[in-house]
Amino acid sequence: MGPFDILSEKHRELEEHLEALLSEEGGAEAAERAWGLASLIRQHTRLEERHLQPLILRVEGRSRAREALEDHLALCELAEELEEFAPGGPEWQARLTALEDLLVAHAQEQEAALFPRIATCLNEREGEELLRVLESSQEDLGGRFGSSTEGQRLLDAPRWGP
Repeated sequence: MGPFDILSEKHRELEEHLEALLSEEGGAEAAERAWGLASLIRQHTRLEERHLQPLILRVEGRSRAREALEDHLALCELAEELEEFAPGGPEWQARLTALEDLLVAHAQEQEAALFPRIATCLNEREGEELLRVLESSQEDLGGRFGSSTEGQRLLDAPRWGP
């Protein structure tokens, strides 16, 4: 398994949670699923910002790195707004549809274009190091965003240097 396989698996996990939420009619279970999806989105974006963002900056430049951060911000904002509205209502449904569109586009763009471009620029040692830090971050997080104060601190300390 390579480092980009870990991130692709995270995309599948997000898509599964989104699909489960799309099948809900509303109510308490939908609210709980929305909270869970928002939590996973925050975990995923922080993981990418900590470990993938420096590589995007190096390989693709500042403009593309800024676009990636803007996508993450939009994902997180939509997820937070989803938590604010009553499940099943028109505002909630609009946010859910926008979130679905953005999340699918995010995963497709990264997996089809970004990951292969970055992979060609990494030497073997860098690829192994990226895999190690991604695995380590996942273990430290316990698989869930905010499951511990230690995991929260890890996510709040992005690494921008090489």
